[in-house]
Amino acid sequence: MKVEVQSKKLIKPSVPTPDHRRKMNISGIDELQIPAHVGILFYYRVDGENHEDDTVRRLRLLEESLSETLAIFYPLAGRYIHEGLFIDCNDEGAEFVHAKVNVQLVQLLQGDCDADLLGRLSKFQLGLSGNPLVVIQANVFECGGLVISLRFCHKLGDMGTMATFMNSWATACRSGIQEVASPNFELSSLFPAKGSTVTRGLQPRAGVKFTMRRFFFSGEALSRLKLAATKDGRISRVEVVSALLCKAFVTMDRVKHGSLRPLVVFQNMSLRGRVNLLIPTNAFGNFYTKVVARHTMHENGLNLEAFVKVICDTFASAKTRYAVIADRELCMDMVRDSAREYEGRFNGDEETVVNFTSWCGFPLYDVDFGWGKPDFVSCTLVPVPLIVLVDSKSEGGIDAWIILSQEEKVLLEQDPDVAVFTS
Repeated sequence: MKVEVQSKKLIKPSVPTPDHRRKMNISGIDELQIPAHVGILFYYRVDGENHEDDTVRRLRLLEESLSETLAIFYPLAGRYIHEGLFIDCNDEGAEFVHAKVNVQLVQLLQGDCDADLLGRLSKFQLGLSGNPLVVIQANVFECGGLVISLRFCHKLGDMGTMATFMNSWATACRSGIQEVASPNFELSSLFPAKGSTVTRGLQPRAGVKFTMRRFFFSGEALSRLKLAATKDGRISRVEVVSALLCKAFVTMDRVKHGSLRPLVVFQNMSLRGRVNLLIPTNAFGNFYTKVVARHTMHENGLNLEAFVKVICDTFASAKTRYAVIADRELCMDMVRDSAREYEGRFNGDEETVVNFTSWCGFPLYDVDFGWGKPDFVSCTLVPVPLIVLVDSKSEGGIDAWIILSQEEKVLLEQDPDVAVFTS
């Protein structure tokens, strides 16, 4: 499968950014983020006989509407200035790449998602200095199908911000820019960066080559799993999938190390609507925390119910603690402490670390540019162990995208619980 780049260009905002908006400070939570680009891909089957003419028209509409959308989301067209902890909103532009793929899209959708191929569908420049903060790649398949990838710098925002951007761009393309609401850029004034927190980042394991495997939990399988995990089935989809995968990773870790080691679970939790602070619902930027759970493992506590209790108690405790926060400094201190613990434990080697992020609940399958909603949504490979949970297209399902070593991949595929509840 060949992916050939046809063109690259910088798309600038349709209207110049006013001088008084040329500098946007990042927030204290933005400051904690690693300087990496997160990738997400949207897959569209496109029907019709004149797909070549349609492709030309669609690419033109994508570029024009992107330019209009960047006038509203103007920091995305700027460049990050690390020394000053701000975005220079200089309108240099977001990168737009047009590529051709020499197969039918259905071959990709029906086959295994190869991590290297997904990377070629979503290329970007390493490093932030002088590079675009957003890279979009429109991949056109022989049938006219499209895979639109978005790579965005995590210093700019969380998945809530990026989902809002993608839906805004799609709305501008489908219905016109007049239908798009402007985001709020107040997070940096509510939680100012201190310039004192330097995140070293997550250290990749030396000599380990990571791969990625998708495990699909159907809605029906999740219903069965909930009943197996609790007496009344009252547990969220994300919690029960997280519990099952933690159980599998502890089993796998015992095989590798010959003994049970303490379990440490990390899960991203959005703070939007979860704190007693007046935060605009359309706030642009990062507003989430790392929820951390540490649990000493025992031989008699390896059943699914035990892992469910760990996960549910951890989420319930975190939600309770943040729900009463009415002070911005206290909120920032708690987020910072969690980030430091995350970095310290993640880079250690004495515990079984399971690292989750959930994109469930974000309107990713609503991104409709005018030719229908996506048939599939996926993430891309990052060089650290990670589990990304994404809503599936089918009702109530979850796709678990798991980044791990080849050895771990083989062990995980052999886990009896994972085999029973996934495909």
